[in-house]
Amino acid sequence: MKTLTDWLLAQRQRLVIVAIVTAPLLPMLTAALLALETTRRGAAQGAISAVFGVAGLSLLAVLSRTGVLAFALVGVVSMGLGVAIGVLIRWAGNLVLAFQVVWLVCFVAVIGFVAFGPDPAVLFADLLDDFKLALQAQPGNEAQVADIVARTAQTLPAATLLFVIGGTMLVAYWWCTVADGEPRFAVEFRQLKLGRWLGSAATLMVLLGLVFDAPLVQNLRAMAVFGFVFQGIAVTHAWFHARQWHAALLVLFYVLLVLPPLTIAVTVVGLVDNWLDLRKPTRSAA
Repeated sequence: MKTLTDWLLAQRQRLVIVAIVTAPLLPMLTAALLALETTRRGAAQGAISAVFGVAGLSLLAVLSRTGVLAFALVGVVSMGLGVAIGVLIRWAGNLVLAFQVVWLVCFVAVIGFVAFGPDPAVLFADLLDDFKLALQAQPGNEAQVADIVARTAQTLPAATLLFVIGGTMLVAYWWCTVADGEPRFAVEFRQLKLGRWLGSAATLMVLLGLVFDAPLVQNLRAMAVFGFVFQGIAVTHAWFHARQWHAALLVLFYVLLVLPPLTIAVTVVGLVDNWLDLRKPTRSAA
């Protein structure tokens, strides 16, 4: 991977061409590429690469006779996000602070989306329709299905923001450590946390979400839960590393993470760790 990364960074046009090709199908990869470029060469050079990328993507749309505006929009969003994440990584200097900033930005963005954005049930209509069909295949009445779909629609903006932006940041940060030849990503990921102030806000949102059904509260509750999920995963990694458990068990953990009981357990672990430091014994063992 280091060889491929060095090859991409050796010449700007290589990275830009790969970013253009991947943008229609893998926009998060495009964003990570631009973040890598920005981290290594600075915001100005990253912005220049993004401009070339958007222009190239628009030209590709013209040649393929597809929607130029749609392609350009994909380019602006993915490459602009990449440049912003690259600037953040350069400024933060470590994964923990970068994650906290991403979470805070997404938290504020959710407030703005709920206040001024479109109805999630309309924006995510196709996805929700597929989800509803999947639920109707299981035993249950229409009222229960409708309630589950409505609750899911309320939390989709938070889920989409954090997993797209947060996921891109994690991939970009890992890629930057590969480019630097420093295997520090795993060490910093095991330290991932919201921190006392953001953790306090997240804990409050979880508690309020148990009482109030307002869309804003439910979206912020979802953001809090997802933040604690990331932190719970980091705690799990820390314990696996400290106890030197077999890697196959970690793979099994990720496979089972899609099941609600384990997801809830990981969320609780992340929340408790924010207050009781569940990773302290692992640092003592090290």
